[in-house]
Amino acid sequence: MVGGGAEPEGDRLLDGMFATPAVLVALDDGARLRTMLAFEVALAAAQADLGIVPRDAADMIAACASPKAFDIAAIAQAAGRAGNIAIPFVAAFTAIVARRDGAAARYVHWGATSQDVIDTATVLQLRAAVSALRIDLLRLETALARIVADHAATVLPGRTWLQHAVPTTLGLKAAGWLTAVAAARRAVDDAAARAASLQFGGAAGTLASLTGQGLDVARRVAARLDLRLPPLPWHTLRGELAACGGALGVLCGALGKLARDLSLMMQTEIVELLPPGGKGQGGSSTMPHKRNPVGCAIALSVATQAPGLVATLLSAMVQEHERGLGGWHAEWQTLPALLRLAAASAARMAETVEGTEIRPGAMRADLGRTHGLMMAEAVSMDLARSIGKEDAHHVLEEASRTALAEGRPLEQVLKQDRRVTVALSADEIGRLMDPAHYLGNARDFCERALQAWRGGE
Repeated sequence: MVGGGAEPEGDRLLDGMFATPAVLVALDDGARLRTMLAFEVALAAAQADLGIVPRDAADMIAACASPKAFDIAAIAQAAGRAGNIAIPFVAAFTAIVARRDGAAARYVHWGATSQDVIDTATVLQLRAAVSALRIDLLRLETALARIVADHAATVLPGRTWLQHAVPTTLGLKAAGWLTAVAAARRAVDDAAARAASLQFGGAAGTLASLTGQGLDVARRVAARLDLRLPPLPWHTLRGELAACGGALGVLCGALGKLARDLSLMMQTEIVELLPPGGKGQGGSSTMPHKRNPVGCAIALSVATQAPGLVATLLSAMVQEHERGLGGWHAEWQTLPALLRLAAASAARMAETVEGTEIRPGAMRADLGRTHGLMMAEAVSMDLARSIGKEDAHHVLEEASRTALAEGRPLEQVLKQDRRVTVALSADEIGRLMDPAHYLGNARDFCERALQAWRGGE
């Protein structure tokens, strides 16, 4: 989470698309400094509790812990030579304290190492960023749940391999989106909670410089920062951070799936949904009539970028001995990038779903595009009771080809086929050709999805 220097100027133009204000605040340089200072203050206070450092020194360290006192540009420049930002940060903080109390300055960062402050700051920033991300995810889930409840019986074509299959409902499609997003959000929450562990091990994970009091100090620091105290320092045990990356990657994929489906349903040739419109949203620089699914475009872009970032975090797990070389450094920009992208995707998809115009009339029209062919399975299954499954399948396959070749509705072809009419009356054929009568447990699945979501919040 902690990286050298300010964001490049050029990235600011893209922040509106690929980040959210709340997550940017959680990950910016000010937050980096605040969380690093929080570690240093908690460390000094814990050591003062145990008599390791003077109480006056700990109080002075706390009094000097203001991010505004730091020259970010100078720390960034020095980090390039030092190999991390903790070294120039600690030097700068020591100098800040020394200007007010030279004796207290000697106890800044007492017994800790660079990785302790950077990793602890990382998990503190991760927790804040995930908390901000959760707000938009819950907005999105609430909007999806509303669609599930309102459109459990709104019939539209089910599509497999991008072709009409059998009827389904918009509510059931939304139930799938809701279930996937909610499961991914819970996984991110769980992964972030597991990762919220204090890092405190000193030079090589033994805390030898604290002469046997290291674990007592660690307990107190963890309590002050509201972090879990792990069984041992995790300097080169990066599984929990990698798991966070994996959970964020799955979330980006779930949001991408939603974006893909919505954008396909928003195509001009289908237009079962219309993307949010209005001034500055979804327009074209040359075509005044355009209403583009811009939120879907961002979520799909994020879903394309996320797997590579997850792979980087997995690769970074292979770290050497007690302190790693390079793998640790690879996390600093990668995890924040994933968090920014996931937050952008969640926010844009929440806005998209909340503002999407649902068009049941277009869905009904799409049901008729294949002139009843999507109901072939329904007729086949009913006919099979009389003539057997294999024969019924053959009859419907042949009738479907005839309907396509002659441009006639399947219902008409079936009512003129004696192999069908000896088993099914005209009224029965008509009933079987009604998509609303072939929805199986769609409504039940909608209700189960809503119950699971409400119970898992």
